[in-house]
Amino acid sequence: MENSDARSVYLAEVASMYYDQNMTQQEIADKIGITRSGVSRLLSEARAKGIIEIIVHHPWRTSAELEATLLATFNLKAVRVLLRGNKTYKAMLRGLGVLASQHFARILGSDDVVGISWGTGLYQMLQAMRPVSCPDVEVVQLVGGTGSEKSSSIGPLLAPLLANTLGCTCFYLHAPLLTESKAACEALLQERSIREALARGEHADIALVGIGSTNPDVYNPYKLGYVDADELTELRAGGAIGTMCGRLYNIEGAMLDIDFNHRVIGITLEALTKIDTVLGVAGGAVKAEAILGALRGGFVNVLITDEQAARSVLDLHRAAR
Repeated sequence: MENSDARSVYLAEVASMYYDQNMTQQEIADKIGITRSGVSRLLSEARAKGIIEIIVHHPWRTSAELEATLLATFNLKAVRVLLRGNKTYKAMLRGLGVLASQHFARILGSDDVVGISWGTGLYQMLQAMRPVSCPDVEVVQLVGGTGSEKSSSIGPLLAPLLANTLGCTCFYLHAPLLTESKAACEALLQERSIREALARGEHADIALVGIGSTNPDVYNPYKLGYVDADELTELRAGGAIGTMCGRLYNIEGAMLDIDFNHRVIGITLEALTKIDTVLGVAGGAVKAEAILGALRGGFVNVLITDEQAARSVLDLHRAAR
């Protein structure tokens, strides 16, 4: 009994470091002298013994009708459509994060390579995930960047956050989001760590991607000052509707051969079409064009969205046909 009590106290201390003190699994491992995967196993044991109580916030209801229509229209592997009701945009994103985390937990294999790009929906997904012990999984960052002087970005942190939650290794793409020219981009790609991360990302079993938009209110390259108003107008006139893994594409799903593409570090859209499962998270009618482009191009085959975006996507698709 004493040994059992001592074990419970030990597990509670480790759990407190992780949940109360916000220490990473690696920091805990260094402090108590074990491996990071060992810390993941201790946290799993603490949950199994009831030492850790995790409150799961269930999302709102989903629309089976819209899900069936999207599945049939775009030949998707899976889709979840959140019934938003009168919830705010931020609250809706939290619901999408829960849906995405639940689906990801169901499909994740014990030794999968998981690629992740940037996106607010993906951040909400990571916030909804519970830590698990998957030491043989590998996480790869699909887009490089460090934010800018004008605005910081959570994007570069998503890959290590996911790896920390899964207790696994991470291939991190240390690169600026934009370079000054195609030549500078190609020079940067000579860096071995960058090439290895991009190559690893192209062979991922699961890719988690954000779906962007060139709407001035939400288009990050414009908001961060990488693209000015005139350049944004030119991009929109050329059919650019969003960014995904560092590439601009049009509503037909084709990559646009413009200079902006050459100044971005990230895996290509063509690589996404070769990955077995690509899960995209995006909501709101403002993202409808970008979602439609992603679906038409075959860049996303698992979609997590909300009813407003879903209806707008279907309306745009019917109008174009």
